[in-house]
Amino acid sequence: MRRHFTHLRAMDLLIAFLSIVSVLLVAARWWGHHTLTEPTLQFLYDLDSLICYFLLFHFCYGWWQASDRKAYFKANWFYLPGSLPMVEELRWARLLQLWRVYQLLRDHPDLLGMFRRQRNETTLSGILFLFVLLLGVGSCVMYLIESGQPGSQIETPYDAFWWTLVTLSTVGYGDLVPKTEEGRFVASLLIFFGVGLFGAISGFMASLFLQPNRGDNDTDKWRRKYHAQQEAVLQELRALRAEIQELKKK
Repeated sequence: MRRHFTHLRAMDLLIAFLSIVSVLLVAARWWGHHTLTEPTLQFLYDLDSLICYFLLFHFCYGWWQASDRKAYFKANWFYLPGSLPMVEELRWARLLQLWRVYQLLRDHPDLLGMFRRQRNETTLSGILFLFVLLLGVGSCVMYLIESGQPGSQIETPYDAFWWTLVTLSTVGYGDLVPKTEEGRFVASLLIFFGVGLFGAISGFMASLFLQPNRGDNDTDKWRRKYHAQQEAVLQELRALRAEIQELKKK
C-alpha cells in the first residue's frame, strides 16, 4: 500500500475502480429512486457502504504505515471525505480520487514497469479486483435470471449476493440454489472461476509466509546486492587471471 501519494501504485488502480463502482451505485440510487424497489435501493446502499469501509481501511492503513503521518495526511486528505460511510452526499468526492489517479497515470504511463516493480501489491490488487468483479457481475446476472421464476429460491438482491459470495468462496452451503437452466450455467462458470480465485489467494498467502519480510522494495534491494556481489566476484576472477598470465610469462 502507498506511503505517500507521489507516484502511481497498483492499489491506486483498484481504488479508482472501486470509486467508479461507488459513483455508479450512488447515481443509481439517486436517479432510480422512483423505479427501483425499496429492497434494491437498500441493497445498493449497503454495497456502497462496504466500499466505503474498504476505502476507509485503506486510508487508515496507509496513514498508520507512513513514516511521516502528517505529510501522508496532507498528501492524501481528499481520500477521506469520499470514504466516510455516514454521509451519502460526500461519496461524490470520489470523483476527485479518479481525477488524481488520472493525473498520475498521465505522468507515469508505464503500467507494465510499475507491475513488475510492485509484484506483491499488483498480485493482491489483481485478486481483489477479480473478486469484486465476479461478485458484482455474478450477483446481478443471477438476480436477473432467477428472480420471479417459479420455484426460485433467489428472489432478492441479497439472496443473489449471498449465493454468489458462498459460491466464489467454494464453501457451498446449499441453502440457495438456482433452478433455471441459465442460472445453473452461470453457477458452473462461477464455480470454475471461484476455484481458480481461491487457488490464487492460497498461492499468494503461501508466498507471504515463505518470504514474510520481503516486500517489493526489499526484493529490489536484494537483487541489486546480488548483482553487485556477482560483479565483485567477476572482477576478482579477472584480476586472478591477469596475475596467472603474468606469472606464466615470467
